[in-house]
Amino acid sequence: MKNNYIKLNNNYNHLSLGNLFNIIKQNSKNKSSAIQTELFCLLFNVDSISDTTVGNYCTGYRAIGSDFKQIYLNYQKKYEKDKTILLPNINNILTVMDGHIHNYQGINEINTSESLKLLVTNLHSLAKNDIYAPNKLKNDILTFINNDNYYEALCIIIFFIVLEKKQPLYESDLVIETIEEILKNTNMSVNDLKNYLNIVFKEGLSLNYSLKKLATLGNPYALHELGNKEYNGEITGYPRYEAAYKYYLQAAEYNHPTSNWMIAHMILNKKIGSLSSDDLDTAWKYLEKALSLDSISTLNTIGLCYLSGLTKDKTPNKTLAKEYFEKAANKNYLYAHNNLGRIYEGDKDYKNALKEYLISANEEESWACNKVGLYYYNGLGTKKDIKKAYYYFNLGLSSPIKNRNPWNVYNLVKLFLLKGNTELGIKKDTNKSILLLDTLDSFEAANELYLYAYYDKYLNDKTKENLDKVKYYLSIINNSKDKKHKLLIEKEIKKIDEYYINLNL
Repeated sequence: MKNNYIKLNNNYNHLSLGNLFNIIKQNSKNKSSAIQTELFCLLFNVDSISDTTVGNYCTGYRAIGSDFKQIYLNYQKKYEKDKTILLPNINNILTVMDGHIHNYQGINEINTSESLKLLVTNLHSLAKNDIYAPNKLKNDILTFINNDNYYEALCIIIFFIVLEKKQPLYESDLVIETIEEILKNTNMSVNDLKNYLNIVFKEGLSLNYSLKKLATLGNPYALHELGNKEYNGEITGYPRYEAAYKYYLQAAEYNHPTSNWMIAHMILNKKIGSLSSDDLDTAWKYLEKALSLDSISTLNTIGLCYLSGLTKDKTPNKTLAKEYFEKAANKNYLYAHNNLGRIYEGDKDYKNALKEYLISANEEESWACNKVGLYYYNGLGTKKDIKKAYYYFNLGLSSPIKNRNPWNVYNLVKLFLLKGNTELGIKKDTNKSILLLDTLDSFEAANELYLYAYYDKYLNDKTKENLDKVKYYLSIINNSKDKKHKLLIEKEIKKIDEYYINLNL
């Protein structure tokens, strides 16, 4: 099969020679002067080279020639003793970028260049996305940037591009190497993944049988998937936490990150055990293992443990909790944004709470949509805006029913649909209110809204069916242990015609 080359200068996944020249050109005041052949000559301190050769080097279709690599091998040896060895080369690059001659004499002086700073920060973004760039290089670049040492950052970047960056690259190699990079800290193989995907993509009703067969062979993906199915009740129709736990334990032995997290999650939520001291120790053992495997959800869970005091010393630590939530939020974990919002809200910093909630709400996370809706409805941390409140309550309905927050539905129905809203031109919609409430599963607060809805239907259509519904929800509320809530309900429905309904309150 013919290998397909990957161009190293047409996306931001490669810290390559072509992308180096692209960024120089993009940030040059006179882009017509930033021709890649001329840039190559300045970088390698040579007089001439064919455009075709440079083009092949930049696209990555050919490895950089050994003669040119030797130039930088010599630079690298000298650089170990004299960090200024590349000053002339980098002066030449900045000259092209700024359109006038530069002759910086020292590292401190050249580090004042805004063009150098811009170039290095852009290259750092490339490095973060390049799986071939070692973590040490990425960390060293960031350290130099944090110390305002852009010159040395650029030096190590150039050394990597010329001497270490793999090229040419082929699509087939990249797929395998990308997966291997993801799996590098685990005992899971590419073949394990291939075998798992093979049955997931090709099988239908027999999938569960094949997953079990694959699990008996120790496939960690199949083990984890069966754990999920047992946890969610997809096999028997009801959750079997013991069975799920066993599958997760087996997958965790292969360093499956999420299985390690799920073990801790089940213990902390008392799906397994009673959260004794030994149970808590076990949970933390798996949290720490999952954390070492770069599990993002684990960062959030550790934050929750510190917030609630589920730690070895049983002492809450809001500062540490916030640190872990911020780490997870920086990796776009929506629930971490919600938890940061909760901390700000507890401190009555409603402006920052809303800022965090909005990040999740704009991704249609239902709990956050409800929070944002209430903030706009009540004017917390922002100006009161009924239109935005209605928008976010509705946006929360975009979440799958399984993930839909019941208070999101409750507030949309109570604040807008049961009574309507003249300001927004929303008509009262009792039938839609009932349909939405029907999506909630055993949500006690919904009984109040059911009562109002069926009472309204009864006043307009005094059928026995509507009457029976009113009586049913009245009986539930009368038997409620929440006396304060019961009195509020009774006050709301005192208009009921006693000729038709004997309230017995």
